[in-house]
Amino acid sequence: MSWQKITHNIRLFKDSCNVYAVTGSEGLLIIDAGTGAWLDHLDALPATPTALLLTHYFRDHAAGAVLAARKGIPVYVPEYEHDILTDPGHHFQQRKTYIVYENLWDHFVPIEPVDAAGVMLDYATAKFAGLKVDAIPLPGVTLSQTGYGVEVDGQRVIFCGEAIHSPGKLARVAPLQYYYNDLRGANNCRFSAQILRDKSPSMLLPSLGEPISEKIDEALSTLKDNLSVMIDMRPDTEEASDYQDRLIKVSDHVWRSDGSIAHTHFVISESGKAMSIDYGYIIGPMQYPAFAHRSRRRALLHGLGTLKKQFGIDRLDMVLVSHFHDDHVAGIPVLQRLYGTECWAAENFADLLESPDAHSFPCTWPRPIQVHRRLPLNTTVEWEEYTFHLAPMNGHTRFASLVGFEADGLRYAHTGDQYQLSMAENGDFECLNAHNFVFRNGSRLDGYRLSDQWLQEWRPDLLISGHWETTRTNEKFFQALTDYTEHYEQMHRNAMPLEDDEVHFDIDSWGGWIWPYRTVLDSPRETSVRVHVRNPLPDHATLEVRLVGPAGWRGTSATLEAPPRAEVSCELSITPDSSCRRQAFAVELTANGQPFGQVAEALMTVGSTRF
Repeated sequence: MSWQKITHNIRLFKDSCNVYAVTGSEGLLIIDAGTGAWLDHLDALPATPTALLLTHYFRDHAAGAVLAARKGIPVYVPEYEHDILTDPGHHFQQRKTYIVYENLWDHFVPIEPVDAAGVMLDYATAKFAGLKVDAIPLPGVTLSQTGYGVEVDGQRVIFCGEAIHSPGKLARVAPLQYYYNDLRGANNCRFSAQILRDKSPSMLLPSLGEPISEKIDEALSTLKDNLSVMIDMRPDTEEASDYQDRLIKVSDHVWRSDGSIAHTHFVISESGKAMSIDYGYIIGPMQYPAFAHRSRRRALLHGLGTLKKQFGIDRLDMVLVSHFHDDHVAGIPVLQRLYGTECWAAENFADLLESPDAHSFPCTWPRPIQVHRRLPLNTTVEWEEYTFHLAPMNGHTRFASLVGFEADGLRYAHTGDQYQLSMAENGDFECLNAHNFVFRNGSRLDGYRLSDQWLQEWRPDLLISGHWETTRTNEKFFQALTDYTEHYEQMHRNAMPLEDDEVHFDIDSWGGWIWPYRTVLDSPRETSVRVHVRNPLPDHATLEVRLVGPAGWRGTSATLEAPPRAEVSCELSITPDSSCRRQAFAVELTANGQPFGQVAEALMTVGSTRF
């Protein structure tokens, strides 16, 4: 076992995977770690390793990183793989081992934690050993596999992990079966192959296989063709066609990305700037919605390449958010990090974007999003020559806003995910489809009445939304809004005690919530939270609220006055008596002497820095 010279400044060690050593002006950069056998041969290298980068978490690539860190070599890992590499014990505690229908190779993680010095963010550029290194998203055998582009020896070299093994081939296809009998990972491999083709490297250095320095484009094109044959045999594997970063014209200054799961709509100004309504995931590398774990939802750029080609626009000036769900906002932190893009959001959900750890509402993107402007509902805001109108709705979720604006002589309404629409072949509205209200999102009885009233007054010409085609309105549409509103309210009144004189917590049955939902303390001590509770009575009520925990915990209480059905809040504190991990505590509610029990919970970890 010895180091093999690939180029003047690149050496290869054949471990359980290819371990590469790249000589820079300030030492050596190591790519992937194998078993760590190469650590016994450092004296054969021309300099001292100053950093180790992992392309993905598989044990045959990453186990040696445990040993490297112990020898003082800083280890950097893909951002979405940090948790699984640094805390595999917690991962295995959570992982299913019976009735397994998710076949991601997340069992193939090192059995000991990797002491990571930092993460490599998607699209980031960092300097190691005096070398400039670009992080290149290459989803495939893992959804978060990352390649590294380096200029060395006058060549553009990409260390591409398992994105390719040899011309037309992968080292293994089994990890591409993400779910049970699918092959969704093959779509991601084809996506990554196209990414590599677009970058036109001088050399590909795979982690399994041999370096590829000739006919690289042909090697990648053949790989895509070979994977297509496998994909076409599986009709359940969606999006088998190539991902293309196309824009669909809505009107002269309004365009839609063809590659996003929740639609991204771009609005272009006369001055040559662009903004978008929402910015979530692209279709390719996030193939299965059941993969809800934060490490399996990867937000990558979309639409910008085509904006630059067609309009010379290389960044987004601003993103206006329709609602807080991850498929609509996941890409915003990437835009902010790379381009300084501003985020504008309605004030009724801005906190949910900025403080995801503080709440537990559905579909929350776990990375904080800076909100530059908090916009009141029932108001207008200007960007360039456009005026945007924000209005309330709380059918699909209460944490949302309708958006109206005018462009190209047309009046637009963006309805988020409030309505599922069908259109006729000519593009006119045809019908409202399946219900899209979600109780845990905070659906309220008046949710569709609010949006119906606003849309009836705004009278948009075109409807754009999160997941449905652009639709022209007609009288049939406006009548359907009213009909659906009445049906929605009546079916809930028929099924629940919701009359004006009855006791209820609305259709979502929320008694309240605690902010923040997650609290981490280094030691047992008193801590404050904000408690929100709802008056379930049809009359003004005196509400008694108190925090309760397990035996030994001490919580404070308060008395609040609340109008009928109103939500009120106050600060309370609770004191844990010992260390714990994700221990629940609750707020107990009494209204005019009637107890309603523990209406909301929150979680606390004490004695650890990790929630």
